[in-house]
Amino acid sequence: MKEVYFKNLMIADLQNRTARVQLFEKGLNVVTSTDNHMGKSSLLKSLYYTLGAEVDYDSVWDKQSKLYIATLGVGGKEYRVVRLLKRFAVFEGEKLLKITDNVTKELAPLLGGIFDFSVYLPRKDTGKVEMAPPVFTFMPYYIDQDKGWSGLYNSFAAIEQYKSADRIKSLYYHLNIYTKGTVELMAERDRLKERLETLAIESDRLSTILTALREETDNLPPADTVNELEAHLEGPKKRIEQLVTQIGAIRNEIQGLETALHQHQYNLRVITEHVSIKDIVSEDDTYKRHICPNCGYIFDEEIFNLVRVNYGMMNENYMCQQIQLLIDSVSDKLGLAKERYVSLRQQMQEEEAAFQAEKNEFDIYIRQRGLAASVCRFQKQLDEATVEAREVDQYIKKINKELRKLPNRKDVEEKYIECVRLNIMTLGAWDPAYDGTIRLLKPIKAQGTLENKIILAQFVALFQTMEYFKTGATRFSFVVDSPRAKEASTASSKDILKMIVQMKMLPQIILATIDYSEFESEMGAPANVIVLTEKRKLLNSNDFVENQEYIISMAELLKNHH
Repeated sequence: MKEVYFKNLMIADLQNRTARVQLFEKGLNVVTSTDNHMGKSSLLKSLYYTLGAEVDYDSVWDKQSKLYIATLGVGGKEYRVVRLLKRFAVFEGEKLLKITDNVTKELAPLLGGIFDFSVYLPRKDTGKVEMAPPVFTFMPYYIDQDKGWSGLYNSFAAIEQYKSADRIKSLYYHLNIYTKGTVELMAERDRLKERLETLAIESDRLSTILTALREETDNLPPADTVNELEAHLEGPKKRIEQLVTQIGAIRNEIQGLETALHQHQYNLRVITEHVSIKDIVSEDDTYKRHICPNCGYIFDEEIFNLVRVNYGMMNENYMCQQIQLLIDSVSDKLGLAKERYVSLRQQMQEEEAAFQAEKNEFDIYIRQRGLAASVCRFQKQLDEATVEAREVDQYIKKINKELRKLPNRKDVEEKYIECVRLNIMTLGAWDPAYDGTIRLLKPIKAQGTLENKIILAQFVALFQTMEYFKTGATRFSFVVDSPRAKEASTASSKDILKMIVQMKMLPQIILATIDYSEFESEMGAPANVIVLTEKRKLLNSNDFVENQEYIISMAELLKNHH
């Protein structure tokens, strides 16, 4: 098990040319003063801030002008982390390992390798598991004066890129319950559960479509093959074509007969109208007259030619009889033609009806075939969704089986609950309402003066649980700022401080509290006591002058790096 602790911290204000070099020891360190506004909080905030965690400083503290240098003891080696704004330099001894301004992708992996400890979390936006920034490594090791006593593990800023439920699961890494592989499995399980829900919705949609399509196809008559239906259509089509030709011919014949009939009737009428006319015109008349020798009918040249051409007779009575015979004959033919026309039209209607019936059946078949293809396609999609859902469900079960192999999570939870309960009782803050509400991942919330005690009890319980199970996870410095802020009672203050300073399972405790001298003799724990005496003068010009060359060289290194 590796231990990480602070050897010293340098803060340099490059603009005001002031600095602070603060040494720390392994074990208990107490930063104290007799009054507030001495810089205790700024000093403690700067520790994990230097290592890449974001904190909220007091409004009078200018982060932009300051250079931070933390020297760490890690497994017998010494490392330095230098920070200026968003840029970092990491040294092993005097050897420069990296300069970067990318905390998640470069600083986190580098520190993870140095500390032999990393936290992996799924991003809120993509669900992809990644190595989380260093803030999650330090999350259970820092209680901030301003934010840390109003909510458990609430001290750091800029952690919203992960869901709150995932953020607190980082505690499992400190308990050796989670590894990178574990979180990847859980992220994959969450993704698969979402996919399973999507498949269920899709299957319901496809089932609804298939039910509707099958109801429609059930109402359609059975059909032969499309080739047979197309053959059925050919007969009526050809017969209709033949009938159209025949009807056209008979229509032309009727028109010709009607024309001839009208002509014969006209001729007969002309001859009849002139039957009594005699040859009373002399030879020298303008019109040449022709007289019938039998009846004396006078024909002008036009009628004479017409009669001669059409009938070839000169006897008018005989001629009239012949014309009438022709009229009767044409009328008979016309009647027969019209009857034939009517018959053909009736046949045409029957053939068209037969064709339409075949066409309807053909259309139904085509529709049925289209519906059948749709049914087939949707059924295939439903089958694929069902198979995929079955496979996804089986894989989720496999993941759950793997996750159940996690080391004694239930035992860890029970031990943690036991420790929290005892700690709250030790601090005199127990309430029966807390029974059944203590959970590692669901912090207890308290109000008023009890809030600090409840939060501290849970922090300490985590360390006690780690120690009880001898977890191999790397342990860090526990930085606690102003744990007595809400306590008016001297006895309660003493209980709070004792619980902190008497922890032996951590490599280092850095505690900031006012008037520590009043309690020191009763703490029963040796401490490196750091007393701050001047208000708002944490940094001074002497420390800057003594370390000026080094400060400027580090500042130039980070400023000029591209």
